[in-house]
Amino acid sequence: MHRISAIAFAAFSLAACQSVSSGPPAPAAAVTPAPTVLTGQAKAGFVLSEALCSGCHAIKAGEISPNPMSPTFAMIANSAGLTRETLSEYLRDSHNYPETMNFEVAEEDGDVLAAYIITLRSEDFTPPIQ
Repeated sequence: MHRISAIAFAAFSLAACQSVSSGPPAPAAAVTPAPTVLTGQAKAGFVLSEALCSGCHAIKAGEISPNPMSPTFAMIANSAGLTRETLSEYLRDSHNYPETMNFEVAEEDGDVLAAYIITLRSEDFTPPIQ
């Protein structure tokens, strides 16, 4: 139930951020499928990150975050000393988030998000210019 509430909240939050245009409708953006190399929890984490996080964070390597104040998932994954376990724990504690991120991540969601984010770790990572 908590997961459904979180997804519904994210959907309503993202809808509230949409601008109104008086011109012709823009073509629908293509939904990018999860990278094919992902399996299990990492694949579920990618899908969840599209629903909950992509409004502010760049969730794929090489992207720039829509919100310049939000680090990319690749930047997070390549933080010194970060492990899947420490990231999962961080994600589950909403007191760690800035006030602008006013939502909680369920325990199982923290695990799958961490499983995905950690796949973005790279030996030759260079942070994007935001």
